[in-house]
Amino acid sequence: MEGKTVTFSHVVLKGSAYEVGKQQGEAIKAFPEFAAYCRSGKGAFSAEAFGKVTAAFNRYCPGINEELQGFADALGAPVEEIVYYAATWLRAGHCSHVAALPAITADHHVLVGRSYEFGDTMDDMMLYTTAIEGKYAHIGFSSLLFGRNEGMNDQGLSVTMSTGGIPVGNAPGLRPAVQDGVHFWALVRTLLEQCATVDEALELIATIPACGNPNLIITDRGEHAALVELYGPHSAVKRIDSTSVESYVCSTNHFTLPGMEEYTGPVMPNSPVRYQTIQRYIEQTAPKVSVETLKTLLTTGYPNGLCCHYYEEFFGTLHSMIFDLTAGQIEIGFGSPAANGWHTIDFRTEAAQYQIQLPQEHADASFWK
Repeated sequence: MEGKTVTFSHVVLKGSAYEVGKQQGEAIKAFPEFAAYCRSGKGAFSAEAFGKVTAAFNRYCPGINEELQGFADALGAPVEEIVYYAATWLRAGHCSHVAALPAITADHHVLVGRSYEFGDTMDDMMLYTTAIEGKYAHIGFSSLLFGRNEGMNDQGLSVTMSTGGIPVGNAPGLRPAVQDGVHFWALVRTLLEQCATVDEALELIATIPACGNPNLIITDRGEHAALVELYGPHSAVKRIDSTSVESYVCSTNHFTLPGMEEYTGPVMPNSPVRYQTIQRYIEQTAPKVSVETLKTLLTTGYPNGLCCHYYEEFFGTLHSMIFDLTAGQIEIGFGSPAANGWHTIDFRTEAAQYQIQLPQEHADASFWK
């Protein structure tokens, strides 16, 4: 088994939206090639179209325009050149996630497990703790710096995601935009910064146009969880709480809710295998599901678990997370948890860097088709 070493960063940002954006811009200036990419959105919109996009961001992602302005000012660039606008108003990874309520957990805590798979050459490898004035603080990995792949906020709400469909062309997980709208990374961040409960999150989702195909699991420490499957304007929701017969929800890379199957398209054979693996782990250990249960699930290699090392095929585990919403802390495996172990992170954890080993393997053909 070959491998390589990469660096993950945990960045702590505090202040106004503009100040937080400027902090990121000042840091990025040390990496000229990446800074050039960040300002590569020039010409993506006409002046009229850019005005419409910024107006939409003000409505659906309040504060992000100020953050991007601070970022642009630090780089000495016009804000319309920042690529986040062009990339967001229209990349996604392969992931698995599950939420378990206290009825089936050993310590009666609300637990959420998530595995994020993608290619290491296309990932930020940045964990952010972000506390912007007037918004809920949150912890999560970034996409294009300003978006979030998942996260937990200081109110005890978590949002995790996976894509509900197969790869298209050379962009793993990406499907053509269904309608004008925002990609999942903007939606996830908005939910984390504005919502304290599942009810609030579902109400907000109904007002935001999604252009992609994410599966979201939204969970709060008040013992509520919801699986939300979106395909542009089409959606379905499954809710559970302390009174439900079912005490967990899970998702991989296909739609499962009634009315959504027709939008999935061809399903990668590994997706139902991972889905069934999650079900087996949860059902065999309930009512004693624990953090250790989820660590075993996330650390064990596919098909008996969720961990994969197929980075060159854009299906390598880049991070694994276990949110204990009751305790307000996260267990994080940077890179493959099978090769690198776990770290406990909460809102008091300081900025740091982590040297991580990424084992390199190749999937059997049956993994894909």
